Amino acid sequence: MATIEKRPSKDGKTIRWRVKWRTGGSGPWDGEQFDRNGDAKRFKALVEAHNHNRPPAEQLVEHSFGYLVPGHAPAPEEPAVMTFREYALAWLETLTKPSVETKRKYLERLEKHVFPRLGDLPMDKITRRVMREWQTALLATDLSRKTIANIRGESVFPIFRASCRPGEDEEPPLRSYNPLDGLALPDGPRFERDILETPEDAAILLTAAYEVDPEAADLILTALATGLRWGEVAALTPEAVQPHAGTVEVRQVLRKVNRQWVVDPKPKTKSGYRKVPVDPRVMEMLRRRAASGMAFLFVAPRGNHWRYEDFYEWRWVKIRKLAESRGLRGHITMHGLRHSLLTLLANEGLELSSLTHVAGHRQVSTTMDVYVHSTRTHHEPVRRIVGGFLEAGIRAGEEQRAASAGRAADLRGRIHRAERQVRPAAARP
Repeated sequence: MATIEKRPSKDGKTIRWRVKWRTGGSGPWDGEQFDRNGDAKRFKALVEAHNHNRPPAEQLVEHSFGYLVPGHAPAPEEPAVMTFREYALAWLETLTKPSVETKRKYLERLEKHVFPRLGDLPMDKITRRVMREWQTALLATDLSRKTIANIRGESVFPIFRASCRPGEDEEPPLRSYNPLDGLALPDGPRFERDILETPEDAAILLTAAYEVDPEAADLILTALATGLRWGEVAALTPEAVQPHAGTVEVRQVLRKVNRQWVVDPKPKTKSGYRKVPVDPRVMEMLRRRAASGMAFLFVAPRGNHWRYEDFYEWRWVKIRKLAESRGLRGHITMHGLRHSLLTLLANEGLELSSLTHVAGHRQVSTTMDVYVHSTRTHHEPVRRIVGGFLEAGIRAGEEQRAASAGRAADLRGRIHRAERQVRPAAARP
């Protein structure tokens, strides 16, 4: 049987592969050396197909080994051009960690936002200028900077990164650099999600929710009190409620697969597994719901877990409209509840490690850059601090202004008296 030996060079910088076999299976040794493992594997199969004999010249030529035939000089072939689309589709097939639904979303994004402009370009010819123009073109379609960042960071950047590495059979890298590495996102309006900034805002929303549907309101209250994602709060089970510890535990999530919401027994990342502290009043509500015997803490009218589309259309829209008619500012979304809590906790000075744990993020930067928003809660402290700093100067200025006003009034009085004394004298004949 033919074998393949891996043979590194003396300096260890290059690797070659040697195919060895005994002629006819038991005769003298013969062999051939190749620069690529893939070529070695194909040649080995060809040797074995010819009963462990060196393949005849016509077979070598037919299988692109004509350079091994003495005196044969085949016409140079144009190297096959790998397009971005071809490489991206092959890259998707190699992914193992993302779920089926996540891979479907990656493909959907590529087909909608990337392939129309980059799909037919040779993978090794795409420049930084091309990528800058691609980003600018996406911004012109009214996509937000965050959406562009998601498309770029989750799909396009990893594709180029993979193309800078050797292939699975040690094929040379297609590219020597990642054209997105160091390339800034295009300037454009930053999307700022509407959030609940004050206790009054939260009271308006929750009051409206309990008037529309107390069952749905309990879910909204839990989402606001814990900062859980939709897929996390909707998948909570009675076992996730831990009254003795005052926490709820994220053990599973709802995930959309092939347009169907299914229960995934594990969160998206390791950071998703966490225990979130809960206010005692909210915990009492959760404890009562856990004792009801239902499979999920929050159930739709049909008795199963809520589907996001159903909850949004049948409950959330009605609740939000009622709250907005009563003065709620902004256009709050369900995910905005998560942003609201994390912003509140950050403004109250919760340490960053704890804030990131509550959010279920791996990196502090994700929590601070995306989920923590600017609010008006700093206005009064700013007024107080600046007022204290300028108090002496303001008081001195007011005293000087009062003194100046007194001097001006005295001067006006003297001028007025002088004018009255002059008028009678001027009126004499």
